[in-house]
Amino acid sequence: MGHIRRFAGVMGDSATGVDAVRQGTPRFEGWHLAPVAGVPVVGLLFVDRLNTVADTWRDSAGILSEVLRKDNDRLFRAADNYVAAEQAGTVT
Repeated sequence: MGHIRRFAGVMGDSATGVDAVRQGTPRFEGWHLAPVAGVPVVGLLFVDRLNTVADTWRDSAGILSEVLRKDNDRLFRAADNYVAAEQAGTVT
């Protein structure tokens, strides 16, 4: 059962990593960038597109993180159930 627990642990660590990337995903406010970077008005459309991609990534990362955490918990419970069944002598 150690290998299942290790895999579940990796899933939990992956969820934590996905959360960190999700939280670090930048969102740009185009009008604030214009005077600093000299971004022309046409460039603001690119910033809007970049924000759309960032928002999509943030939403997707949230879903992935949630799935990884839930499956992590399920694997730990499955390993616990298997060990309990083995100790009870119902698994050979």
